[in-house]
Amino acid sequence: MTTTLATESLRLDVDGRVLVDVLDLRIVDGEVWAVIGPNGAGKSTLLRTLAGLRAPDGGAVQLDGRDLATYRPRELARRRGFLPQSVVDAFSLTVWDAVAAARHPHLPFWHWGDDGDDTTRRALALFELEALADRDVTTLSGGERQRVNIAALFAQDVAFLLLDEPLSSLDLHQQMKVLHALERTAVREERAIVYSVHDINLAARHATHAILLDGQGHAIAGDIATVITSDHLSAAFHHPIHGVDIDGERFFRAGRLTDTTP
Repeated sequence: MTTTLATESLRLDVDGRVLVDVLDLRIVDGEVWAVIGPNGAGKSTLLRTLAGLRAPDGGAVQLDGRDLATYRPRELARRRGFLPQSVVDAFSLTVWDAVAAARHPHLPFWHWGDDGDDTTRRALALFELEALADRDVTTLSGGERQRVNIAALFAQDVAFLLLDEPLSSLDLHQQMKVLHALERTAVREERAIVYSVHDINLAARHATHAILLDGQGHAIAGDIATVITSDHLSAAFHHPIHGVDIDGERFFRAGRLTDTTP
Protein backbone atom coordinates (compact mmCIF):
# COMPACT_ATOMS: atom_id res chain seq x y z
CA MET A 1 0.00 0.00 0.00
CA THR A 2 1.40 3.39 -1.04
CA THR A 3 1.69 5.99 1.72
CA THR A 4 0.94 9.54 0.59
CA LEU A 5 1.52 12.96 2.16
CA ALA A 6 -0.24 15.67 0.17
CA THR A 7 -1.09 19.35 0.35
CA GLU A 8 -4.05 21.08 -1.23
CA SER A 9 -3.77 24.84 -1.84
CA LEU A 10 -1.48 25.10 1.20
CA ARG A 11 -0.91 28.63 2.46
CA LEU A 12 1.65 29.68 5.07
CA ASP A 13 1.63 33.06 6.84
CA VAL A 14 3.92 34.29 9.60
CA ASP A 15 3.31 37.64 11.31
CA GLY A 16 1.22 38.84 8.39
CA ARG A 17 3.86 37.86 5.83
CA VAL A 18 2.90 35.34 3.17
CA LEU A 19 5.62 32.71 2.91
CA VAL A 20 3.70 30.33 0.65
CA ASP A 21 0.64 31.48 -1.24
CA VAL A 22 -0.44 28.22 -2.86
CA LEU A 23 1.34 24.87 -2.77
CA ASP A 24 -0.03 21.62 -4.12
CA LEU A 25 2.20 18.56 -3.86
CA ARG A 26 2.02 14.81 -3.44
CA ILE A 27 4.83 12.91 -1.72
CA VAL A 28 4.88 9.11 -1.84
CA ASP A 29 7.16 6.46 -0.40
CA GLY A 30 10.38 5.89 -2.29
CA GLU A 31 10.89 9.62 -2.90
CA VAL A 32 13.45 12.01 -1.40
CA TRP A 33 12.37 15.67 -1.35
CA ALA A 34 14.77 18.55 -0.67
CA VAL A 35 13.38 21.87 0.56
CA ILE A 36 15.57 24.77 -0.52
CA GLY A 37 15.41 28.55 -0.50
CA PRO A 38 16.99 31.60 1.10
CA ASN A 39 17.02 32.25 4.84
CA GLY A 40 13.59 33.20 6.14
CA ALA A 41 11.80 31.78 3.11
CA GLY A 42 9.72 29.42 5.23
CA LYS A 43 11.54 26.09 5.01
CA SER A 44 11.18 25.31 8.73
CA THR A 45 7.59 26.54 8.78
CA LEU A 46 6.74 24.29 5.85
CA LEU A 47 8.34 21.24 7.47
CA ARG A 48 6.54 21.83 10.78
CA THR A 49 3.26 22.16 8.90
CA LEU A 50 3.86 18.96 6.93
CA ALA A 51 4.64 17.24 10.24
CA GLY A 52 1.35 18.40 11.74
CA LEU A 53 3.04 20.56 14.39
CA ARG A 54 1.33 23.75 13.21
CA ALA A 55 -1.94 24.26 11.41
CA PRO A 56 -1.94 25.50 7.80
CA ASP A 57 -2.96 29.12 7.33
CA GLY A 58 -5.02 27.98 4.38
CA GLY A 59 -5.63 24.77 2.50
CA ALA A 60 -4.92 21.35 3.96
CA VAL A 61 -2.27 18.72 4.65
CA GLN A 62 -3.34 15.10 4.38
CA LEU A 63 -1.69 11.81 5.23
CA ASP A 64 -3.22 8.94 3.26
CA GLY A 65 -6.24 11.07 2.42
CA ARG A 66 -6.90 12.04 6.02
CA ASP A 67 -6.35 15.52 7.46
CA LEU A 68 -3.36 15.61 9.80
CA ALA A 69 -5.43 17.39 12.44
CA THR A 70 -7.61 14.29 12.86
CA TYR A 71 -4.67 12.10 13.96
CA ARG A 72 -4.04 11.58 17.65
CA PRO A 73 -0.44 12.45 18.66
CA ARG A 74 0.56 8.84 19.37
CA GLU A 75 -1.04 7.64 16.14
CA LEU A 76 0.77 10.30 14.14
CA ALA A 77 4.06 9.50 15.89
CA ARG A 78 3.77 5.97 14.52
CA ARG A 79 3.46 7.28 10.97
CA ARG A 80 5.83 10.22 10.70
CA GLY A 81 8.94 11.49 12.44
CA PHE A 82 10.24 15.04 12.65
CA LEU A 83 13.74 16.30 13.38
CA PRO A 84 13.83 20.02 14.29
CA GLN A 85 16.82 22.28 13.66
CA SER A 86 17.92 22.08 17.28
CA VAL A 87 17.28 19.74 20.19
CA VAL A 88 17.64 21.04 23.76
CA ASP A 89 18.73 18.47 26.34
CA ALA A 90 16.58 19.03 29.41
CA PHE A 91 18.51 16.41 31.41
CA SER A 92 21.38 13.98 31.11
CA LEU A 93 20.92 10.59 29.49
CA THR A 94 23.07 8.19 27.55
CA VAL A 95 23.28 8.09 23.77
CA TRP A 96 21.64 4.66 23.85
CA ASP A 97 18.68 5.95 25.87
CA ALA A 98 18.32 9.04 23.66
CA VAL A 99 17.96 6.84 20.59
CA ALA A 100 15.90 4.13 22.30
CA ALA A 101 13.41 6.76 23.53
CA ALA A 102 12.25 7.19 19.93
CA ARG A 103 10.73 3.69 20.15
CA HIS A 104 8.16 4.92 22.70
CA PRO A 105 5.23 5.41 20.24
CA HIS A 106 5.41 1.72 19.31
CA LEU A 107 5.49 0.37 22.88
CA PRO A 108 2.52 -0.45 25.13
CA PHE A 109 1.40 2.32 27.48
CA TRP A 110 3.99 3.04 30.19
CA HIS A 111 6.15 0.20 28.93
CA TRP A 112 9.92 0.45 28.95
CA GLY A 113 12.26 -2.44 28.35
CA ASP A 114 14.14 -4.33 25.68
CA ASP A 115 11.52 -3.99 22.94
CA GLY A 116 13.14 -2.32 19.95
CA ASP A 117 16.72 -3.00 21.03
CA ASP A 118 17.60 -4.36 17.61
CA THR A 119 16.19 -1.27 15.92
CA THR A 120 18.10 0.98 18.31
CA ARG A 121 21.30 -0.98 17.75
CA ARG A 122 20.95 -0.73 13.95
CA ALA A 123 20.37 3.02 14.13
CA LEU A 124 23.48 3.51 16.26
CA ALA A 125 25.57 1.41 13.87
CA LEU A 126 24.25 3.21 10.80
CA PHE A 127 25.57 6.53 12.06
CA GLU A 128 28.75 5.15 13.66
CA LEU A 129 27.63 5.78 17.23
CA GLU A 130 28.28 2.38 18.86
CA ALA A 131 31.41 3.62 20.65
CA LEU A 132 29.40 6.52 22.10
CA ALA A 133 26.44 4.45 23.31
CA ASP A 134 27.28 4.94 27.00
CA ARG A 135 28.27 8.60 26.72
CA ASP A 136 26.16 11.35 28.26
CA VAL A 137 24.57 13.33 25.42
CA THR A 138 25.42 16.59 27.19
CA THR A 139 29.14 15.85 26.72
CA LEU A 140 28.95 15.38 22.94
CA SER A 141 30.13 17.76 20.26
CA GLY A 142 27.53 19.46 18.07
CA GLY A 143 28.15 17.06 15.21
CA GLU A 144 27.97 13.99 17.45
CA ARG A 145 24.73 15.21 19.01
CA GLN A 146 23.24 15.77 15.57
CA ARG A 147 24.06 12.20 14.58
CA VAL A 148 22.28 11.01 17.73
CA ASN A 149 19.23 13.07 16.74
CA ILE A 150 19.17 11.51 13.28
CA ALA A 151 19.70 8.00 14.66
CA ALA A 152 16.72 8.52 16.97
CA LEU A 153 14.56 9.51 14.02
CA PHE A 154 15.57 6.33 12.20
CA ALA A 155 14.85 4.26 15.32
CA GLN A 156 11.32 5.69 15.39
CA ASP A 157 10.71 3.49 12.33
CA VAL A 158 8.06 5.52 10.50
CA ALA A 159 6.87 5.82 6.90
CA PHE A 160 7.63 9.54 6.61
CA LEU A 161 10.80 11.23 7.84
CA LEU A 162 10.93 15.02 7.92
CA LEU A 163 14.26 16.64 8.81
CA ASP A 164 15.02 20.34 9.24
CA GLU A 165 18.63 20.96 8.18
CA PRO A 166 19.94 17.51 9.18
CA LEU A 167 23.40 18.25 7.74
CA SER A 168 24.10 21.16 10.09
CA SER A 169 27.16 20.65 12.32
CA LEU A 170 28.23 17.54 10.38
CA ASP A 171 31.61 17.14 8.72
CA LEU A 172 31.83 16.11 5.07
CA HIS A 173 32.04 12.36 5.74
CA GLN A 174 29.01 12.40 8.02
CA GLN A 175 27.03 14.58 5.59
CA MET A 176 27.56 12.01 2.87
CA LYS A 177 26.77 9.20 5.32
CA VAL A 178 23.44 10.81 6.21
CA LEU A 179 22.50 11.54 2.60
CA HIS A 180 23.33 7.97 1.60
CA ALA A 181 21.24 6.62 4.49
CA LEU A 182 18.29 8.80 3.49
CA GLU A 183 18.46 7.68 -0.14
CA ARG A 184 18.85 4.02 0.77
CA THR A 185 16.00 4.15 3.28
CA ALA A 186 13.65 5.71 0.73
CA VAL A 187 14.43 3.14 -1.96
CA ARG A 188 15.02 -0.10 -0.04
CA GLU A 189 12.47 0.41 2.73
CA GLU A 190 9.93 2.35 0.64
CA ARG A 191 9.72 5.36 2.91
CA ALA A 192 9.37 9.04 2.06
CA ILE A 193 12.02 11.59 3.05
CA VAL A 194 11.67 15.38 3.19
CA TYR A 195 14.58 17.52 4.39
CA SER A 196 15.71 21.13 4.18
CA VAL A 197 19.22 21.90 3.02
CA HIS A 198 21.27 24.97 2.11
CA ASP A 199 23.66 23.30 -0.31
CA ILE A 200 22.00 23.37 -3.73
CA ASN A 201 24.41 20.85 -5.22
CA LEU A 202 23.79 18.30 -2.48
CA ALA A 203 20.06 18.66 -3.09
CA ALA A 204 20.52 18.28 -6.85
CA ARG A 205 22.62 15.13 -6.47
CA HIS A 206 20.86 13.34 -3.62
CA ALA A 207 17.14 14.10 -3.95
CA THR A 208 14.54 12.91 -6.41
CA HIS A 209 12.27 15.93 -5.95
CA ALA A 210 12.51 19.47 -4.60
CA ILE A 211 10.46 22.31 -3.19
CA LEU A 212 11.91 25.76 -3.90
CA LEU A 213 10.70 28.71 -1.83
CA ASP A 214 11.57 32.35 -2.45
CA GLY A 215 10.15 33.91 0.74
CA GLN A 216 7.72 36.06 -1.22
CA GLY A 217 4.90 33.58 -1.47
CA HIS A 218 6.09 31.63 -4.47
CA ALA A 219 6.77 27.89 -4.31
CA ILE A 220 7.80 25.44 -7.01
CA ALA A 221 7.52 21.70 -6.39
CA GLY A 222 8.29 18.75 -8.60
CA ASP A 223 11.02 16.45 -9.82
CA ILE A 224 14.56 17.64 -9.17
CA ALA A 225 15.51 18.46 -12.76
CA THR A 226 12.40 20.59 -13.25
CA VAL A 227 12.72 22.59 -10.04
CA ILE A 228 16.48 23.10 -9.67
CA THR A 229 17.38 25.15 -12.72
CA SER A 230 19.55 28.24 -13.11
CA ASP A 231 16.52 30.42 -13.83
CA HIS A 232 14.48 29.20 -10.88
CA LEU A 233 17.41 29.39 -8.46
CA SER A 234 18.46 32.86 -9.61
CA ALA A 235 14.92 34.16 -9.14
CA ALA A 236 14.47 32.59 -5.69
CA PHE A 237 17.87 33.65 -4.29
CA HIS A 238 17.93 37.05 -6.03
CA HIS A 239 21.41 36.32 -7.30
CA PRO A 240 22.72 34.89 -10.58
CA ILE A 241 23.30 31.14 -10.28
CA HIS A 242 24.84 29.29 -13.20
CA GLY A 243 24.72 25.60 -14.10
CA VAL A 244 27.98 23.91 -15.07
CA ASP A 245 28.31 20.36 -16.44
CA ILE A 246 31.24 18.33 -15.07
CA ASP A 247 31.72 14.68 -16.05
CA GLY A 248 28.08 14.37 -17.04
CA GLU A 249 26.73 15.93 -13.85
CA ARG A 250 25.27 19.40 -13.45
CA PHE A 251 26.59 21.61 -10.66
CA PHE A 252 25.48 25.10 -9.72
CA ARG A 253 27.64 28.04 -8.73
CA ALA A 254 26.81 31.56 -7.68
CA GLY A 255 28.03 34.43 -9.81
CA ARG A 256 30.78 36.56 -8.32
CA LEU A 257 29.91 39.88 -6.75
CA THR A 258 31.64 42.82 -8.38
CA ASP A 259 32.54 45.90 -6.39
CA THR A 260 31.83 48.98 -8.47
CA THR A 261 32.65 51.44 -5.67
CA PRO A 262 35.37 53.87 -6.82
